[in-house]
Amino acid sequence: MSTAERNGVVADRDFPPAPSRVGGPAGPWGNLLRDLEGSGFGMVHASLDEWRTQLPPEEERRELLGRDWERYSKLAGTHLRERFFATRMLIRHTAAVALGTEPYSLELRYGLNGRVHLRGYDQIDVSLSHTADLLLCGITSLGVVGIDTEPATRRLSGQDVERLMCTEPERRRIARTPEAERNGRLLSLWTLKEAYSKALGQGLRFPFTEFGFRVDGDDGDGSERGDGGQRAGPGHARLERADGTLVEDHTWRFATCPVPGGHVAAVALQDTRRSGRPDTRASTALNRQILAAIKRSRPA
Repeated sequence: MSTAERNGVVADRDFPPAPSRVGGPAGPWGNLLRDLEGSGFGMVHASLDEWRTQLPPEEERRELLGRDWERYSKLAGTHLRERFFATRMLIRHTAAVALGTEPYSLELRYGLNGRVHLRGYDQIDVSLSHTADLLLCGITSLGVVGIDTEPATRRLSGQDVERLMCTEPERRRIARTPEAERNGRLLSLWTLKEAYSKALGQGLRFPFTEFGFRVDGDDGDGSERGDGGQRAGPGHARLERADGTLVEDHTWRFATCPVPGGHVAAVALQDTRRSGRPDTRASTALNRQILAAIKRSRPA
């Protein structure tokens, strides 16, 4: 049991812990163990180019991948197969460190929406994100987690993204943000919404205009305090309904943080021990109106 589990709390000021770099299957894993012991949550980041040079050769992969072999073998192109194999090995090695077991003894399973789970270890939840050479894996013993990452240089401002992904209160706040800081704010919102959707197992099926986030520096009427750009450390956020009213749910924590190499990441973590509900894997903090919007957005 981690210190966080004994204390029953993860302090917002310490959330999320900075992602720690693992150069290959051998680690180093010490920072992840420290974060899991201290907060019940940790993230690791890795380089695809570094990992794939250290992974087993093709002839050994069928046995190692197990049920994932079929998916792996159907991927077109060496790069896609290498990335798939590297991400599955990263998840297994990360989980093995947390569980104190061998990575190849673990098996992955997938939910209806493709969400990754550890077969036989419901007490641990994992989430994966990758972009270009970056691989990012989050793991928790507290409940449910979703993570997302994007290059900090990705251009969203001026691409009509606000209309497609933002609520009206978010659009007002963005309009009042200085131009130089606007793209960073949009990236924060995008990754937060992706992370929350992943935690719920919805992905892009969750209509992003139906919920919002109020990040550090925002006030309730859509104005800014003037510190809305990219931050050097974690930036915390609170969940809003589409009309801008805050969702009061103490089980969820949301934050963004930088990842070395010029990326930004977001984390959505639900401490299901606090919910008082027997089954909270897909528990949403939003109201029934949002759930109805999710159902409407699904193909028939």
